[in-house]
Amino acid sequence: MTIKENKILKILTSFLMMCMVFLSCSPDYGVKYDLIEEIQPTTVVIDSFLQRSPPEHLDVLIILDTSGSMNDNYDSVSAGVELLRADIEKLTSDYKIGYINTSLREPYFNGPYDQNSSVLDMLMAPYTLGNDSTEEAYAAMYEFTTQTPEGIDFFRDGADKLFIFVSDEDEQSAIPTNIFHDWLMSEFSEVQQDAVTIVLTEDSMCDSAYTAMIGTKYIELSTRFYKEAVDLCSDWSLWLADSTFLVGIVDEIPLTRIPVIESLVVYLNGIEITEWDYDAAANMILLDFEPSPGDLIEVGYVIL
Repeated sequence: MTIKENKILKILTSFLMMCMVFLSCSPDYGVKYDLIEEIQPTTVVIDSFLQRSPPEHLDVLIILDTSGSMNDNYDSVSAGVELLRADIEKLTSDYKIGYINTSLREPYFNGPYDQNSSVLDMLMAPYTLGNDSTEEAYAAMYEFTTQTPEGIDFFRDGADKLFIFVSDEDEQSAIPTNIFHDWLMSEFSEVQQDAVTIVLTEDSMCDSAYTAMIGTKYIELSTRFYKEAVDLCSDWSLWLADSTFLVGIVDEIPLTRIPVIESLVVYLNGIEITEWDYDAAANMILLDFEPSPGDLIEVGYVIL
């Protein structure tokens, strides 16, 4: 028994020593971590602009806020539109001018006026519209265009469109500006379109302490037509008479979102170009050249 026990003890001792040697020679495996970079989601935005050609046929619709607070501005409206008419006639004799108010309260339409209309007719036009009970210009124009006989008769196929919005308050309908703009693009997709907004701006010269009166939605609409809103209390009648907003060369393109600057890319008629700068303060692209009529400018960029 003693011999067997010694043999068993030797075997166990040898086995334990082998295990110790094996463990001491094993590689030192540590915990390994993989670093995974988190990719932030991004969105690509494309702002585009088509350089207009001089109009051969033109329909002008003035959407005028006729609420009581606007009465003092009618003279400027009349004078500005008469100057506009003279300037349009340098480009074409085939034009129509009409007025609607912003609530479609009767009488909601005046016009159409053309080259045969008298100066007196043009001067009196704002005064003969019904007084507005609401300032819902987007809704009024949509309903006028799609639901009234005057609207159906006023707009001509093949005639370029100019829309002029005049108000001393913000647009108050439930229609968001982007949806209204998209509707305009779709409704008159076969012709050139432009919009001018004459409203209270953030740096307005008007004596108003009410920030709610700032025409925020109108300002946004102007941006979508690549221009700034015109201050209602400035001498905008002379500005309106300047036809450059009808045929002027656009070399500044406001962006609709704040871009990742390194991602900015500009295309001219589908070909990438480098003749441009970015104005971060104004958030716009400044072209180093003047586009020709019919040129398509596209600005692509990433936003976070």
